[in-house]
Amino acid sequence: MYEKGLREHIEETGKIFEKFGLTPMQGRIMAYFANAARPEATFSELVDFFSASKSSISTSLNYLLSVKLIDYRTYATERKKYFFLTDSFFRIYFRQLLENIQDLKEMCYKTVSMRSSEYPEVSEKILQWIQGANVFEELINDTVEEIKKV
Repeated sequence: MYEKGLREHIEETGKIFEKFGLTPMQGRIMAYFANAARPEATFSELVDFFSASKSSISTSLNYLLSVKLIDYRTYATERKKYFFLTDSFFRIYFRQLLENIQDLKEMCYKTVSMRSSEYPEVSEKILQWIQGANVFEELINDTVEEIKKV
């Protein structure tokens, strides 16, 4: 019973991680580490738990390692890698969010500069978006600084 409940919870939690731009398998691996009793797992344990192909698990682990959402350790008595969550999820997510905001602001400035003056109310709305993005960007930067303190 516990295993079924855990699997369902990991599935639901994994869907939330997908909203942050992860693939379904990457999201479920993140959810696994956040919900499983043990804080770490080997490659073969993940393959067995998800009944997924080695390629799918390997690709997902490699991506999660490359963006530093997970890491691994080895033990002197074994040759296996033990994967685990890092504490950087929100820092990474917010950094990407800030980059996206910057891209959007640059595109908005370009859009305004290219628009004709025939309908100034549209340009004004776009400039208001930029003002809102500036406020949001400042709040995210403040949040990132607070997270660094934790």
